[in-house]
Amino acid sequence: MLDELPVLGHVDAESVDEAIAILGEHGDRAKVLAGGTDLLGLVKDGIDGPKMPRPEVLVNVKTIPPLRRIEILPDGGLRIGATALLSEVETHPVIRARFPALAQAAGSVATLQIRAMGTVGGNLCQRPWCWYFRHPQFECFKRGGKQCFAIPGNNRTYFSFLGLGICVMSHPSDLAPALIALGADVVIAGVGGTRRVAVEKFFQGPRSVSETVLGPAEILTHVEVPAAPDGARSVFLKHRVRGSWDFALSEVAVSRDPEGLTRVAVGGVAPYPLRATAAEEVLAGQPLTEATIARAADAVLAKARPLPMNGYKVDLTRALLRRALGALGH
Repeated sequence: MLDELPVLGHVDAESVDEAIAILGEHGDRAKVLAGGTDLLGLVKDGIDGPKMPRPEVLVNVKTIPPLRRIEILPDGGLRIGATALLSEVETHPVIRARFPALAQAAGSVATLQIRAMGTVGGNLCQRPWCWYFRHPQFECFKRGGKQCFAIPGNNRTYFSFLGLGICVMSHPSDLAPALIALGADVVIAGVGGTRRVAVEKFFQGPRSVSETVLGPAEILTHVEVPAAPDGARSVFLKHRVRGSWDFALSEVAVSRDPEGLTRVAVGGVAPYPLRATAAEEVLAGQPLTEATIARAADAVLAKARPLPMNGYKVDLTRALLRRALGALGH
């Protein structure tokens, strides 16, 4: 592992259309390069498989200026380019004031050095941080193999408690739960034009090899967050083994407007970030009392089916949900 990078083609795309054309020309042998904190590690470690060929061409999209911008829209909404840095989201004064859960989520990612390189699009599109997926000797389902080695193996830290599927990785994006709680969309560009997808619909289930709805020769260009009404509040909480670098054992994001409309999302516990609609139904129009919060947290976890080593995630997630919702009530 950690071998030298192989010889790779490298193209600095000057526009989104050019990037799409290059991706279409090279197929699955071309990959989008932004911060590179995930992709280059996979390439150096030689991680590939029948459904995950090593890239031969990297398409650099950092050279496309519109993808780097963070814009406040006339209606108060937010438009973030896919190559905006996590550190820029973390420290942006308007995001911190109006969309605090998003700033908190960005600030929770890895280390200061990673946040100064990693991008918004990369955080949403990163591959599983599962030791079986990232070890060259295990050809797991995600790489084209026939099984998930985590099911009979060590599934304590990074894997799902919400049911048993062909893959039980837990999705590593910290931004995703916050964006789901804030009702955000992603904008995707491809040969046929652009399309908008709600962030909660951007991720696919455990049988998806690629984890997202991105098709061939498509790239994520922007994230758009609707305006937060006056008096709206949001919170993101993450629990991990160490205070820096580690991925979430569990994380929650919640938002609530003055009318009592609440959105809840959880991450770190399933193959995709989850919108917790069961909790939202309990909370709809209700005051955030201890009893209501407890019922909402229990509703999220009512169908949890832990794996042999990660049952602790049920209690951990319940505690995070109660803390986050309690914070909105104060």
